[in-house]
Order: sequence, then C-alpha cells, then structure tokens
Amino acid sequence: MLIKNDSLGPSGLGYLEIENNVPLPGQTRFFEADTYTCTHCHRVVVMNPERKRERYKCMGCNHHICDDCAAEKAAGAPCKTMDQKFDEMRTLDAKLQSMGIV
Repeated sequence: MLIKNDSLGPSGLGYLEIENNVPLPGQTRFFEADTYTCTHCHRVVVMNPERKRERYKCMGCNHHICDDCAAEKAAGAPCKTMDQKFDEMRTLDAKLQSMGIV
C-alpha cells in the first residue's frame, strides 16, 4: 500500500483489525487502525491513532515512509524505493551471471 496525497487527503491505506477474545482488565476487545507500506523498506506501518507528531513524507518519492527510513533520510541517505533496490539487485545479478561469476 502507498499513501498517495491529493486534494482529497491520503489514499492507498490498508486496515488492521484485531479481536481479543479474552481481554485483560483495562484492555479493549477490538483494535482497529489504518496501515501503510513504507516505499523504502516495504515495512507495514500500523498508524497509531494517538500519534501527535507528523509522519515523514519523502520528497524524493512523494510518499510517507516509516520512522526508521525517515531517520536514515535525515542522516543523509538518498531516496531509494524498494522497487529501485530490487531493480539494482536484478541488474547486478544479470551482470555477474554474464561474467560467469554466479
């Protein structure tokens, strides 16, 4: 899932629903939250409805990314989506096979 922002707000969200048949005191029986998949690492992020700080939006790929990838980005890492990483691995694999290394 990707969070795509447009004038209507975010779209491309997933949804998580958990039913706890035997809740402990103070727990609710149902938990429901939106989810999205980070484009940089393909981690599924459960969106905490009580979160106060903003989610990080990568300006390179124009999508929301997880907190870990946001920290890497803040440290100077370039925007690289998981699809780009897969393409690089396939290209390297093909190159190594053509050289007879793999």
